[in-house]
Amino acid sequence: MIEHLFDYTRSMNTTPDHSTGPDPMLDVQVEAVMSPDPSFFDWVHELDNRREATRAALLAEVKNAKAVRAAAEVAVLQSIVEWCVANEALRDDEAMWIAGYGDHGLSLGGVGCPLVRESAVIEISAALEVSTRSGADQIAITLELRYRLPLLWERVVSGACPVWRARLVAEKTMALCEDGAAEVDRLVAPFAHSISYAQLCRLTDEALLRWDPAAAEEKRKAAADGRYCRIGLSQHVDGTVQLDAGLDLADAMALEAAVRDRAKAYAEDGSTESLDVRRSQALGSLALGEQTLPTDNTDTGKTPTAPAGPVGPALVLFAHIPGGVFNPFFQAGAGSVNDALVSRLDNRHPAKGPITTAQVREWARTAASITIRPVLDLAETIHCDSYECSDRLKEQTQLRDLTCVFPWCTNPAVFTDMEHVIPYPEGPTETGNVAPACRQHHRAKTHMGWDYDVLGPGLYLWRSPQGERYLRSHAGTHPIDQLPPGPPPDPLPEEPDTTPYPDPSPSAADEPGGAAESPPRNETPPF
Repeated sequence: MIEHLFDYTRSMNTTPDHSTGPDPMLDVQVEAVMSPDPSFFDWVHELDNRREATRAALLAEVKNAKAVRAAAEVAVLQSIVEWCVANEALRDDEAMWIAGYGDHGLSLGGVGCPLVRESAVIEISAALEVSTRSGADQIAITLELRYRLPLLWERVVSGACPVWRARLVAEKTMALCEDGAAEVDRLVAPFAHSISYAQLCRLTDEALLRWDPAAAEEKRKAAADGRYCRIGLSQHVDGTVQLDAGLDLADAMALEAAVRDRAKAYAEDGSTESLDVRRSQALGSLALGEQTLPTDNTDTGKTPTAPAGPVGPALVLFAHIPGGVFNPFFQAGAGSVNDALVSRLDNRHPAKGPITTAQVREWARTAASITIRPVLDLAETIHCDSYECSDRLKEQTQLRDLTCVFPWCTNPAVFTDMEHVIPYPEGPTETGNVAPACRQHHRAKTHMGWDYDVLGPGLYLWRSPQGERYLRSHAGTHPIDQLPPGPPPDPLPEEPDTTPYPDPSPSAADEPGGAAESPPRNETPPF
């Protein structure tokens, strides 16, 4: 068969005019391809066998790693349960707040799950390397499985049901009463490894109707009123955002009429934008409270009426902007200069994230007023003679750290307390001794045994009540004994730097509210 193929190929590869006959070089090449040495087939067969063995070995490794991961996930769940049992808060005295601000019991999971000390939730969340909020969610799901879904828990421990599927069931049953959860557990546990999410939703809804009709009716009423309004402020790289809303019919008709008429008025006023752009502009003008457009009465000989004040919104942006953007002679250049033409809205703005300087210039062109504030020097030492921080010190601290400085916490610094590293009045109210901490983690440091040192600007070494240590910096949070390979995110001094900033001069004192002489407030709040 190979010889026949060879002869056919050779006959088809002659020169077009047949004047010189077949090409001898081509004959040699075709013969080499079509007439391989018999050992070639043995080599191919051996190679295929080796690859097949490699594929089988790799599949076995994947299956083994999957089994190890599943066993580890079950072990984590069991450890969380044991941790919660060891840190259970009694429902009388231990469930009460200590002095109104201290440790107390948290109700995680559905009715019937034990209370867990808040300090224990914070500690194990850090060990799980997640935020306290995420850790509390994991604990709630675990307790739901252990105490309210015992049949499903047994299947999870035995490996018959994957952990991720069991979590789906627990998330749906936490809103049910104990009898409702027990019914779902009885129906779902044998099939939890294969049940679809839609089937699970139907089962939980049926249990809710049977065991808690009042809650089911409230859920039905909430679903029946489908009104909503969502504005995607977090997605605005090109300077625009998506708006999605569900309105009452009468309200929608009134809004449509207002937007349509105003878009038409823009066109009559000379706008060359598309209808979609004019409609979006009309909706924005309604949001700004512009009831009417400036009218031009040239046909009647009257002077055009101008608005009483400046046209456009007052531009209030918490942005980090290249200074030249407000220069009328500023032009965007080519090449590497474009790297500097990106501004950023910080965490104080609801639409935090990057924006282009061209967009800022467009907003500034149509704004009624623009407020430009000088840039704060993050290396400057700002000092206050009282417990409370001045606005400048707060802003400096927020810009330096961006979020709560507790391990893995992502709460924006603008919504946090200004926490004294060394408690006031032993520690001063100044740059280097103040850090942003959300209220929960502020109390954890004040009342629950957590402590930390400032190793440098934006670099913190935390210690938990159990002796665990965590390094928090702009690069994230790292367990001190599990640092990633490579150099650390910031230099680690041998001893904590208790004076990371230069001592302030007497003239650098900055009082809250700008008061020249304000009596110091020496009463430290309990948080």
